[in-house]
Amino acid sequence: MTPVVRRQHVVTIVVNPRSGRGLADRLLPRVRARLQAGLPDSDVRVVRTESYDDARKQARAAVAHSAPAEDGGRPDLLVMMGGDGMANLGLNACAGSHVQLGIIPIGTGDDFARGVGIPRRLGKAVQAIIAGRTKTIDLSLVTGELTGGEQQRYVGSIVSTGYDAKVNHRVNHARIRSYAWALLAEMAELRPLNYRLTIDGEQLDTRAVLVAVGNAGYAGGGVHLCPAADVTDGLLDVMLIGPVSRWTLIRLFPLLFRSGFVRHPAITQLRAREVIVDGDGLVPMADGEDLGTAPLRISCRPGVLTIVVGDDD
Repeated sequence: MTPVVRRQHVVTIVVNPRSGRGLADRLLPRVRARLQAGLPDSDVRVVRTESYDDARKQARAAVAHSAPAEDGGRPDLLVMMGGDGMANLGLNACAGSHVQLGIIPIGTGDDFARGVGIPRRLGKAVQAIIAGRTKTIDLSLVTGELTGGEQQRYVGSIVSTGYDAKVNHRVNHARIRSYAWALLAEMAELRPLNYRLTIDGEQLDTRAVLVAVGNAGYAGGGVHLCPAADVTDGLLDVMLIGPVSRWTLIRLFPLLFRSGFVRHPAITQLRAREVIVDGDGLVPMADGEDLGTAPLRISCRPGVLTIVVGDDD
């Protein structure tokens, strides 16, 4: 009788060597060794990426070449090692598939990891992947004219379009990245924007300095824009900050780094299943990257991703 050979569980690590100013590349040998030791029956593979587009292709290829788990076996795992941009590529590759997503956060923001309960310490993040505790979560699906010629993209954390998005955009496109400098530079140019929103079919025309539509709750390296966000409730959280002075925003913004709600008359928080965001002078950003041009339709897609989380999510 021919013996039955079970297919090996495959763990593919896709890494951006430049994440964390080269920290990812320096830590990669340790990460691979610990994963292989902790998952001795698994085939641990490493893919170093050369660019953002290359990382997208490599993540999608890893999922496309994966096979569903055999009875009683562990599903294959795609591990993205880097910042929020890498995490976004991973969740887009894994969404709706049989492949689970693991993240080793080594970026400047790591907001998606923060929002879904992935440990941000290297050792704990690696141990979480070995332990294999997972959660099935929602994602936001954005449709419209998106960066890179896409027509739709999943977003894990927040779609932002106002002051916070302009700060993010300025940081991404500066020769020397300084979040503090970008905050001050955009503050000096602060103007309320004209928004045309459609929230679950209801039209809302308003002026605001910031409109955020969140699946998870964080953006901008720990700014808690959507403190009530729950990645398992099938709903989006919408946060608006109406027209305020520079000094009011300076007082408000540090409070948004804390947990819980910030109470202020200029802040409105809503929930919805679908939001269409349009307006004048908007700079849409999501998961730390340029998203596209308004108008954008953002809808909640419940339970489309299985992700490895820590013990205290």
